[in-house]
Amino acid sequence: MERFGRRLRRLRLARGLNCSQLAYRVGVTEGAIRQMESGQTKIASFVIGLRLAQELGATAWYLAVGGDRDRESDDSLTRRVAALERRISLLIDEHETP
Repeated sequence: MERFGRRLRRLRLARGLNCSQLAYRVGVTEGAIRQMESGQTKIASFVIGLRLAQELGATAWYLAVGGDRDRESDDSLTRRVAALERRISLLIDEHETP
C-alpha cells in the first residue's frame, strides 16, 4: 500500500512541480513538503491537505488514504439509514394513531 508521503511526491512530480513551488501554492514551507514526503510528518493538517489535493488535482480522500471511498460501504450505509427511517415512520404512525 502506498503511503501518504510517496503518494504526495508522485502526484507532485506528475504535475511537474518541485517542493518549493508546491509549498508556495499551499502556503507552507519547502521543508514541510519535504517532511511530508519523507514520512517525518505522517499527514498534513486538514486545511493543508485540502489545499494539497486541489493543487495536485486529486481528491482529498485519495491524497489521504490512497483510494476511492468504498462504494459498497456507502451503499450499505444508505440501506441502513433507509431502514431506520422506515422504522421511525412506523413508530410515529403508531404513536399518532388513537
